[in-house]
Amino acid sequence: MWLRLISDSVIDMTPLKAEYTNTCTCENYNEDTGEATPSDYCYGDCWEWVVEDFSRLTEELRDSNETGWWKVSNLRLWNGETSGYFHAKTVADIIRGMAVNGEWTMRMTAYPDRIEYSLSHHDAMGSNSTLTAISEEQREELGLY
Repeated sequence: MWLRLISDSVIDMTPLKAEYTNTCTCENYNEDTGEATPSDYCYGDCWEWVVEDFSRLTEELRDSNETGWWKVSNLRLWNGETSGYFHAKTVADIIRGMAVNGEWTMRMTAYPDRIEYSLSHHDAMGSNSTLTAISEEQREELGLY
């Protein structure tokens, strides 16, 4: 797994863009050239880096979620568009709820009220998905407990 911060605003910090994968690709990223080169050495904590960076980029959105429930919209899989709800107690659970069970690469933009992302994987059909927090009122209306 590797992560690379694609852009970062100095003043506002939103929106923030990042790219993640759940497979460990050992690379050294050169900030001056914007290029990654293969590396023979991995630190072994790639997933922890993904979770830590995702946590930092999504802190405002996660803090605003009073229920722990999330909605994923427009995730395109081999069998069509999929949308759904999930409950997550940890940052890693949020990432898993946004992704698929398999190898994937996620390109995301984090906003204070949502995450827009594209997921590339073996079942990818070219989706532009959105993750939003479910309010207490929405949770009750949907019967999520």
